[in-house]
Amino acid sequence: MKLLNTLALAIALSAVPALADNSGHDHKSMSHGDMGHSDMGHGEMGHVMSEVGMPAKTAQAIQTVNVTLTDEMKLRFDQPLKIKQGDTVRFIVTNKGTMPHEFAIGSKQEQLKHREMMRSMPNMEHNDGSVLSLGAGKQGELTWHFMGKSHVEFACNVPGHAEAGMTMDYMLRNQ
Repeated sequence: MKLLNTLALAIALSAVPALADNSGHDHKSMSHGDMGHSDMGHGEMGHVMSEVGMPAKTAQAIQTVNVTLTDEMKLRFDQPLKIKQGDTVRFIVTNKGTMPHEFAIGSKQEQLKHREMMRSMPNMEHNDGSVLSLGAGKQGELTWHFMGKSHVEFACNVPGHAEAGMTMDYMLRNQ
């Protein structure tokens, strides 16, 4: 059984680069309508796989972390993070601000690419498993299985927000 699980994990991890390439779409120069999938969410375009993990079912979470998003351009975690490689964490995210914010999980490189895309489509909202868009006063949940790269960035990629400090770098702990 361990061999079967290991083989399944190896196959899944080998597919990550193929799934994360956005199917060849250049978000910088195209709108969702131009791409022929204006009615699709980012989850359907392959954005849910990440260099730092993937979405998970809430029932798999071993801990819950509350996150507050503020107009002071802060991501506030209710407790010091103690996340290890392999952990599955449920994030309950509340936007206490008066403007839209988002909570995104990814590698530094993935977040930079996401920011660039958001600059070209500033009003885009998406909830794809790795990103949660929240209007003023709204709350949502995202459950994440941390695996892959150890360096994780949490960010709000609404144009100007990350640049104003709405990010947090985190290094996953070893077992």
